[in-house]
Amino acid sequence: MRGFGTAAQDKPEVVEVTGILVKVSAVGADSTGWEMHLPNEVNIDGKVTKAVEVQGDPHKFQKLENLRITVKGIVMHPSADRIVIKVQRIKE
Repeated sequence: MRGFGTAAQDKPEVVEVTGILVKVSAVGADSTGWEMHLPNEVNIDGKVTKAVEVQGDPHKFQKLENLRITVKGIVMHPSADRIVIKVQRIKE
């Protein structure tokens, strides 16, 4: 993972992560519907995790489901326990 810029409030963190893209469903919970399972734990914006939600084009995500991909995007925190990457670039 590479971080660009700082994690300051006025400048969102941009990260690049590689993992397996999977479709998820969460009954009664907020979710983007897509998650990346990472091979190793990473520290994103001060949180250590092995999975992150991704937000972007669901049609493109469907074509890449269950494949190993790399995404670059902006880190968002819609709630205290969720990390979402708003995808800017995606590659297989």
